[in-house]
Amino acid sequence: MSFFRPKIAGSLNRRQKIGLILILFAGICFVGFFGLKIYFSNPLSFSQKPKIESKFSEDQYPARIIIPSLKIDLPVFPAKAEGNKWEIFENAASYLLGSGIPGQKGNVVVYSHNKRHLFGPILGIKKGAEIKIENKKGENFSYEVLETKIVSPSQIEILLPSTQPILTLYTCTGFADSKRFVVIARLK
Repeated sequence: MSFFRPKIAGSLNRRQKIGLILILFAGICFVGFFGLKIYFSNPLSFSQKPKIESKFSEDQYPARIIIPSLKIDLPVFPAKAEGNKWEIFENAASYLLGSGIPGQKGNVVVYSHNKRHLFGPILGIKKGAEIKIENKKGENFSYEVLETKIVSPSQIEILLPSTQPILTLYTCTGFADSKRFVVIARLK
């Protein structure tokens, strides 16, 4: 019966133990390197920035986002995106320069880190939830959540202009922040 008993670490010889330790160490290094590479590669970026233009004045840019049901109340700062380098803030949401303007036809794109004090709570947002956007002039606009979805960074269509007045929020999700959690809302 001892023939069928699996070997455990205590019954391995010295050479087998060293091999096992080296395999574990290599695995830990690989996962650590992969995680750091993703962390430093700006995880909120998409594979490319869509070609969008902004013809609006700065006082029309979003300045604050409020989601009452999730107790989110954050400042919003304009952010540039060039290739896979997307500007992001540690204590605020980012407004994608060149995307739409609150209250008008177009796709207003706002994004932030998936952290508890930022956009982490949006993973629990419900259809019909209210999202308020205030621009730099102090004007307020109310949006209603239509849908949520998870996309890959290559699916830039969520960032494209729209003929409807919509708001797109997104944050990272998935293993090593490899996906984007997206919220689509329409102007009320």
